[in-house]
Amino acid sequence: MELGMLNKIKQLDLSSNSLTGSLPTHLANMTSLKHLNVSNNRFISFPLGEEWNVLETCDLSHNQIKQELPFDMSGIPSLESLLLSNNLFYGEIPNSLGSLARMQKLHLDNNRFSGTIPDTMLYLLTLRELNLSNNRQEKMCFSSYFCSEFVFEYQLGNIVCCDDNIVSACSDIVETDGEETFCLLPGLRGMIPAGFGSIPTLELLDLSSNYFAGNIPPEIGRLSRLKVLNLADNVLT
Repeated sequence: MELGMLNKIKQLDLSSNSLTGSLPTHLANMTSLKHLNVSNNRFISFPLGEEWNVLETCDLSHNQIKQELPFDMSGIPSLESLLLSNNLFYGEIPNSLGSLARMQKLHLDNNRFSGTIPDTMLYLLTLRELNLSNNRQEKMCFSSYFCSEFVFEYQLGNIVCCDDNIVSACSDIVETDGEETFCLLPGLRGMIPAGFGSIPTLELLDLSSNYFAGNIPPEIGRLSRLKVLNLADNVLT
C-alpha cells in the first residue's frame, strides 16, 4: 500500500526503523500532514516541498541524507520545528528559511553546511532554539572533474562545490594546485550576527565547532530568556 493514499493523515511517525533509500515521493500526497518524524533511519534523500503547506514539525535527524536544502522553502509557512541534525546536508543555508515566520526550533547541527548565516534568519522572531554546531570539517581535496568549475576558471572568493559520490562539500575557502585539484575547507564562517540580540524568544544558541570569527556581539546580552549559549571551538577574538 502506498502511504500517500492516506491523505487525511495528520501525524506520521516512522522513526527508529531501518528504512533506507529515498523517502517516497508519494508521501507528498499527504496534504493534511502536520507532524512528520522519520528520524533514526538510513534515508539518503528527502523531497521537502511545498505540497506540505500545513506541516508544523519535521524531524529528519539521524539519517544519511546527502543533499542541499531547497532554495525556496516559503511554500511551507506553517513550519515551527525543523530538525535536520546528524545528516550529510551540505551547501549554504538558504535565505528562504527567513520566510518561515512561525519557526521555533531550527536544528542544522552535525551536517556539512558552509558559508555564512543568512541575514534573513534574523527575521525568525519566534525562534527558541537555533543549533548550527559541528558543521566544521577538515580539508577535503577533489579532482576538479567532480567540482562545479575547473581550476583554470576559478577566481578567488568563488564558492566551489564538489561531489565525488562519496563526499559532498562546498566552500569559499579554496586552495588549488593550479592544474586539476581543489582543496576545500568547508564549514560555517563569518561574524556572529549582532541581530541575534533582537530575537527575544531565544533560549538556546549553539554555534560551536565552526569557523565563526570576530567579537562576540554585546547585543546577545539582551537575551533575557537565553539558557544555553555555546560558542566553543571557533576562532573568536
